[in-house]
Amino acid sequence: MKNIFILIFILIGCNTAIKKNIDSFNPNKINVSKSSNVSLLNRIRSNPGIYIEGVGVNAKVFTKGVSSINNQKEVLFILNGVQVGTFSQIVNILNPESIKSITVLKNANDIAIYGFRGSGGVILIKTK
Repeated sequence: MKNIFILIFILIGCNTAIKKNIDSFNPNKINVSKSSNVSLLNRIRSNPGIYIEGVGVNAKVFTKGVSSINNQKEVLFILNGVQVGTFSQIVNILNPESIKSITVLKNANDIAIYGFRGSGGVILIKTK
């Protein structure tokens, strides 16, 4: 009986400690303010819904589940509300240290406003 009370006490104590430390996480929004020395490609890669083919400036970025396997369409990058194009186009004009946030849009309702160019998914980048 004493062992049961100790076990219950431990479980309740662990449970309350965990609740105090839980923080919310949105996998579609990457806050990059603390990691200014990380490249744009690595910041995008940290999102679980992203597939990257190639390396460096020639890399191609795709979202998983949006385009078909046989007809993959690259992600459309939006920089501060302006359509830029693909990763190879944005990597040359964007300083990774100036990035405030990266948001990945994969939902059909969210990407519909970007038309055919956004049919492969959209990545919104806001700068400081």
